[in-house]
Amino acid sequence: QASKQVQQALGRITGQASEFQKSLDASTARVFAFGATTAVLNGVTQSFKKLVSTTIEVEKRLIEINSIFQATDATFSRFRASIFRVAKETGQTFDTVAEGAAELARQGLSAEETAKRLKAALVMTRISGMDAEKSVKALTAAINGFTSASLTANQIVNKMVAVDTAFAVSTDDLAAAFTRAGSTAEDAGVSFDELLGLITAVEQRTARGGAVIGNAFKS
Repeated sequence: QASKQVQQALGRITGQASEFQKSLDASTARVFAFGATTAVLNGVTQSFKKLVSTTIEVEKRLIEINSIFQATDATFSRFRASIFRVAKETGQTFDTVAEGAAELARQGLSAEETAKRLKAALVMTRISGMDAEKSVKALTAAINGFTSASLTANQIVNKMVAVDTAFAVSTDDLAAAFTRAGSTAEDAGVSFDELLGLITAVEQRTARGGAVIGNAFKS
């Protein structure tokens, strides 16, 4: 009889322990679920805050650019769409695109003309590693230096990239040389393609860099 009572007591204790374990497991699961939910909510909150912050910064940059253009709402709306498209097509961040757009705007170009040149400048940035401002200045120097050639921004970049690909001369060096020697070369009757060939030949032979070569041709 005593043995039977002990067995019954042990059975009750085992059953209670099993129920307690189930309750403990359920509580633990709720704690983990709450923790996971909290982590997800925190992540969503942080992402939303970052999105708001980024949106505010983008709008600020756009307002700064239009303060230079003084474009109408319709014109700037088209420009706005174009620079986002350029960023997507060239794989550049909005900051980089905005930097290039602002530099072009400061040169007195219209919103329409800025949009046309911007993509070419950012392709140069991607290939050469130059920052957007430097690419814009180099491209502008090449265009202004050879006005009689009537070359478009795309044509200039394509020519430089072709040389970069085929010879041991970087787009960065070519841009640096053209920035310094472009206008002087045209005054001397040297064409864009001829100057491109001269810079390429001298750089391959001397490896002095575009800035040095450009200054040498300029003087």
